[in-house]
This record gives sequence, structure tokens and C-alpha cells, in this order.
Amino acid sequence: MFRKSYVNGMYRSFLFLITAAFLLNACSSGKTALKQGRFDLAVKKAAQRLGQRPGLSKRGHPAATLVLKQAFVQAYKQHQTAIRRLSSPASTTDFRWEAVYREYEQLQTLTDNARRGLPATCDSCATWLAAYPATYQDRQQETRELAAADRYALAEQAFAYREENRLAAKDAYLNYRKALDWVPNYRQARAKSDEAFPFAILRVVVEPLSPTNEINPNDNQELQQLILQQIGRNATPSTFVRLYPPDEMAGESTAPADRPGEGYPIHQAIQMVVTDYTGYNESNSSSSTTVYSNQEYKVGEKKINDSTKVDIKEKVHGTLTTYRREIRAGLDLRMRAIETQTGKVLWEEPIWESRTWQTEWQTFSGDDRALNGQSLKSANMFPPSRWQLYDSMRDELAEDVARRLQAKYKSD
Repeated sequence: MFRKSYVNGMYRSFLFLITAAFLLNACSSGKTALKQGRFDLAVKKAAQRLGQRPGLSKRGHPAATLVLKQAFVQAYKQHQTAIRRLSSPASTTDFRWEAVYREYEQLQTLTDNARRGLPATCDSCATWLAAYPATYQDRQQETRELAAADRYALAEQAFAYREENRLAAKDAYLNYRKALDWVPNYRQARAKSDEAFPFAILRVVVEPLSPTNEINPNDNQELQQLILQQIGRNATPSTFVRLYPPDEMAGESTAPADRPGEGYPIHQAIQMVVTDYTGYNESNSSSSTTVYSNQEYKVGEKKINDSTKVDIKEKVHGTLTTYRREIRAGLDLRMRAIETQTGKVLWEEPIWESRTWQTEWQTFSGDDRALNGQSLKSANMFPPSRWQLYDSMRDELAEDVARRLQAKYKSD
């Protein structure tokens, strides 16, 4: 009875807390946000409160109207001050017109929030709001043009160096595209971005695997083909990177923009070599332990006097020997990237695969009751062959190479 009353009391307390939290949230007039100087948030909260019915509590409605006006005026001043500062010729802010545009976006949201709140209560309350613009579309469009012009000017500066500097070509392409984001079909941005793009691509050739004494030439050739197949499934780690097989040399000037051709040089080369191969390293070991039965068994008798015999009981034991056979294999490769013009090593790292197979079996000598019903382990009589282990490692190694290259160049 006590437990039921306690549970019911806890439930009512929990329900009360949830209801109170809901009512407090519903009654928020934005006054706290106003005191904290978060004027945009204060307008939003006040407008939400004014858009609600008073419901169970009328708290917040009278205060919300006052908060809405005070917060709106302060927020409007803040945004206009920021716009004047950013628009000044003395401003050194990067892409300042983009920042101005964001200020106008916030002003539009501020105005929309205020207009949604006031008419829901009384039309006369909105008189003061009529002194402020209802829309900023014209200002936003003007700012879009200025933002596009900024990006276009930067793109033009970089465009002049596109053929001799890949990063300049990349900057030109990106800024032309940004200009188009602000104003579709802005001047010659689309055509010039297309012209800059081929020079912005980082072209990387994957060279044939270097000769090695670790595996025979045929296996080396097969591994190379598997690596190229894996890379070929996605030869574009990013927008500005292309990976090429070793037999794809510079072609004619009519080659597509994503292929190396006249005027589009190879920048980097990937070099790989198998540095170690352990095909079939087998080891055997064993360990013995004395095991005892869980209960005592009769092992004999003894006399305690001339006429009385008693059983001798003790735990029986035996020797359990566990044998282990383990086969290990490993295939290691080292990969690096070099700069084709200078031969400088840009990065280098190892890639490796390993395989381990093992089996165990047991023998027992002594009293079988010491096993307590436990069955002895039996050996797996079919270990993998050397070639099975190699094929498994080779396939995974090829996938590892492709994954590493994708990871290396995905952010370029």
C-alpha cells in the first residue's frame, strides 16, 4: 500500500514538473533575452508568445508587446550599424558584401517575426512598426550584385596565372563559381570558370609497382593490376584531383579536361614497392597442466582397527596437454608520392596485411574422471594453403592502397 502511494506521488510530481516547464516556456515573453542583449531572439520569443492563446496562464502577453518593440528597435540599430561599418570604403573585412547580405537576411527575419506577432493582438500596437521597411529585397539584390563583383574581381586576378600556377587556377574557378552563386550568369563567370578548371586539377599518375625480390614478377604484375582496378573504380578523390594509370601518358591538346594532355601536366607520381612477404611461417607449441576432479572418488581402503575398514577418497587427477599450431603470413608495401618536376618526396607511408590461422588439440593421461565430463579439443586438419593466404592478403592490400589514396587526396 505504501509503495503504491509512493509511486503515485512520484508520478504526480513528475507530471507537475513537466506541466510547469511547458507553461513557463509557453509564457516566455523574451524578457530574459532582452536583458542579455540578444535582441533578435527576444523579438522571436515575444512574437511567439503573442501568437499563442493565453491558455492556462496569461503571463507574458502584456510584457511581450513591450519586449517586442524594445528588442526590435535595438536589433534594428545593431544590424544597421554593422551594415554601415561593412559598407564603408575603409572596411577591410574579407568578402564584406557577403556579410552585408547576411545582415539584411537577419533584418528580414527580424521584421517578419515582429509582423507575425503584433497583428495577432491589436492593430494599433503595430503603428510604430510601420516606420520601418517591410522588405529588404531590393537591398539584398543590390548586395548580391556587389558580392558577385567582389568574387569576380578576385577570380580575374587569379585567372591571369592559371597556366603557371594550379592553385591560382583553383582560386579563379572557385571565385567565378561563387560569383555565379550570387548572381546567375554574372558577366563571363561561367565561361571563364570552365576555362580555368582544367588548370586547377591536380593530376597524379600511379606508377607501375617497382621490381622486388619479395614476390615473383608475375605476382607483382597481378598485384599491380588489382591495385589499378581498385583505383579505377573512383579515380576522382575530389573535384580537383585525378588519378591516372601508368599507361595513360600525355595525349593531344584535344584531350578532355580530366585527362592529362598537352598543357595539362602530371604534377605528382605515386610509387609503390612490396618490401616484405612472409608466405607461411609455421610454429608449434604445447603446454601441460594437472587437472583434478570436482569431487572425491574412492581410491582405496584402510583399516582403522583390526575389524573395521574405511574407504580412502580423494580427488583424482591427470595431465592435460594442449598443442597449438599457428600459421602466420604477411605482405608489406611502401607507398610514396613525389613531385614530378623536382623529385621531392611529398609523403610516404607503409601499408601492410597479415593473416593468422591457428588450431588447438588436446591429449590427456591419468584418471579420465579428472576431466569432469569435458571433451578434448580436436585439431582442424585443413589449414589454409600458402596461396590462399597470399590471395587474401593481396586482394585486401589492393583495396587498402585505393582507400589510402582516396583519403590522401579527398581534401585537395
